[in-house]
Amino acid sequence: MFDLNFAKDSFNQILAATPLTLIVALVATIIGLGLAILVVIAREKRIPVLSQFLAILVSFIRGTPILVQLYVVYYGLPQLLVLMNEWGWNTNPNGLPAIIIAFSAYGLNAMANLSESIRAAYHSVDSGQYEAALSIGMTPFRAMTQIVIPQLIINLIPNFTNIFLDLIKDTALIYNIGLVEIMGQANIVSSIGFKYLETYTDALIIYIIICWIFAQLFRLVEGKLRQRYFVV
Repeated sequence: MFDLNFAKDSFNQILAATPLTLIVALVATIIGLGLAILVVIAREKRIPVLSQFLAILVSFIRGTPILVQLYVVYYGLPQLLVLMNEWGWNTNPNGLPAIIIAFSAYGLNAMANLSESIRAAYHSVDSGQYEAALSIGMTPFRAMTQIVIPQLIINLIPNFTNIFLDLIKDTALIYNIGLVEIMGQANIVSSIGFKYLETYTDALIIYIIICWIFAQLFRLVEGKLRQRYFVV
């Protein structure tokens, strides 16, 4: 039978792991967004070799499970640091914090997904608007910042929201590298009382609440931007 009292007592213990979940998702999103912008610029400029390499990298990341990527970074990043050390770089591959592994793996995952979303949002803006802005005397920079980019951001928000919410849910896997987030804490608490359904239900509720709050926040931002720039 479902032990409601155990679920109530466990809820706050599992909720206490929420900050780590949010930190990993937020930092990975920031890292991924910065890298994604650089990837989009390189691919849209069609820089020889680099654009092809980035296209393959993005395809590889988007076509593999995040757990596989996490393990590749977990075992591969220290090896890369060893190699860099042999090349003369001052690196220390020993004792690499698990949180750095998580930031790196999830940041790369966010980079791949965000870069494709940014490219789609960019191409969804009518290029004629940019040309019209130039024809009335706007500089290219002003035309981009005042005409193209605001619409790009508005078009990007729905996909950005989905990617960010997916990252929050995918952080449940970082327990595999020793980080105790929401799902990891649920596993620990459930192993004490052997009541798995109760703790997993607590985790489910916490994830739903977090994702709902951020979904509403991004929807509010999108609505405000649409009102400001009169984009229908």
